[in-house]
Amino acid sequence: MGSPSVTIVGGGLSGLSAAFHLSRRFPASSGARITLVEKSNRLGGWVKSERARVKDRYGGRQADVLLESGPRTLRPASKAILELIHLLNLTTSVLTVPRTAPAARNRFLHISGARGLTKIPGSLPSLLVSPLVKILVPAILADFRRRNGRVLNTSQANDESVDAFLTRHFGSEFAQVFGSALIHGIYAADSRQLSIRAAFPAMCRLEENGKGSIVRGAISDMLSLTDTSEGLTYHVGDVAQLMKGVSVYSFRDGMQTLTDAMTNYLKQQQNVVIVKGDGAAALAKSTTGDGFQVTTESGKEIVSSHLIAAMPLPLLHRLLAHSRSMSPETSQSTSPPPGSTHNAAPLRRPSFPHPALSLKTGIRGRYMVQSHAGNSASSPSSPTTSTPSPVPLLPHLLANPSSSVTVVNIVFPPSDKPIHPDGFGYLIPRPQQGYPSPPGSTLGMLGTVFDSSALSGQDISICADHRSPKFTKVTVMLGGPYGPPSPAPASPDFLPTLLATLQEHLGHDQPLPEPCLVRVREHQDCIPTLTVGHVERMAELRAAVKEKWGENAVVIGASIDGVSVGDCIESGRRAALEL
Repeated sequence: MGSPSVTIVGGGLSGLSAAFHLSRRFPASSGARITLVEKSNRLGGWVKSERARVKDRYGGRQADVLLESGPRTLRPASKAILELIHLLNLTTSVLTVPRTAPAARNRFLHISGARGLTKIPGSLPSLLVSPLVKILVPAILADFRRRNGRVLNTSQANDESVDAFLTRHFGSEFAQVFGSALIHGIYAADSRQLSIRAAFPAMCRLEENGKGSIVRGAISDMLSLTDTSEGLTYHVGDVAQLMKGVSVYSFRDGMQTLTDAMTNYLKQQQNVVIVKGDGAAALAKSTTGDGFQVTTESGKEIVSSHLIAAMPLPLLHRLLAHSRSMSPETSQSTSPPPGSTHNAAPLRRPSFPHPALSLKTGIRGRYMVQSHAGNSASSPSSPTTSTPSPVPLLPHLLANPSSSVTVVNIVFPPSDKPIHPDGFGYLIPRPQQGYPSPPGSTLGMLGTVFDSSALSGQDISICADHRSPKFTKVTVMLGGPYGPPSPAPASPDFLPTLLATLQEHLGHDQPLPEPCLVRVREHQDCIPTLTVGHVERMAELRAAVKEKWGENAVVIGASIDGVSVGDCIESGRRAALEL
């Protein structure tokens, strides 16, 4: 590739990652130009960390607490994130949780009808004394004994839901209790809809390697000396050593440390332009036909040789549909003027008589004077005779639904009696009778994270006596397949109902103390549900992009490549290195 110009539409995790790696691949000295377009006034998508000062109204103790309304922890498995930490010099900001820590070893379920929380066993001795033994042991034995059962071959297009896959291997009770709870925690979705090949491709590989048994496949993997890495090169420096024995990690100032660092890096690059608060309103092929033109909501027109669409697929569909409706070509071809005949040539907007006159139209961005190195601007003697043509529509952009999640950060005052057990948090399985109908008829709690236990190093006590009890911070997730919570967050009944539900789940006889701080954020359509058949559909989508848009365009993001932070970072990285 020579010196490209690249427009990235979408400044979430995937778009940020693509811009970062492109700027490293093509520095200012290369002559390349990179433009990142984001509708909102901030970059980073759903990642948002903020600090708040809390005070105990009775004891006068204070603390500076960190609140996360999006993803809050990372796993060391993603080399793409470890590479970012190394390249952005964030090692000293990393906060790790060892595998031996209570937050790593203690994870819980709240099972309907049971008092309090049930610990998920993490070892054979704990399994034997766990009330979950009656589910887990028969499930494991049943899968281990499977012979010549159905296998979802990774080289074929077959697929099924996570629930169906787990039921086939471990039984319906295991799938309902463990499978649905896990999917609540990761996707805020119904495990009966989510694709196993899209969500957990590693489990499909284990099934294949174990000749129908996940357990045998896992044992075979542990005994194998074969290197299963993809052979990709990541520059992780000393970060890999830092992650030895680590269960999860984050940053002292939260996940936004990562997105802010990428943003600040991009701002320092002379060949990178960041457009915020001005989203894409139209997308077309450039007048030359070999590039792309993005028109923003304010009328700004950005022409580039390459395009990376890093936005949710439903929003991309809306953008493409709107672009075609605004195009003279498509609007005239789909809605011919009265009196025209079927064989009549399509009407075209006459070329503007003089580029300079566009400055007097008062219509921002309707016309644009382009200048290229070595060429002068358009002159009166050679007027522009072509207009940008809309890019073709793509398949499967509306195939997957998305989950909406209400995130509630709660900070309780210091107490001599712990509010929750030491651990990471708990998840809640799907009700045995299914989700309430209609959606939005219940509180719809998915799970709770014990933030002050999992990542206590993010909070700063301002109390003179650091040995005194600390504030307790939890985050509750609501919604997803349950629909919007009821009572609604704006209702005066919302907080009392939520606290009473927490009290029941945590097994307290007395009401929980009055919180020092409650912060509610409602995230609409924040997590795509990758439904059955997703992998095959996305292969067709990628092929359509190459066929209809050309080799210089790519569509990436959580809607395609996976919803985790690591998936999004990897998606942007791959696009930048392969475009």
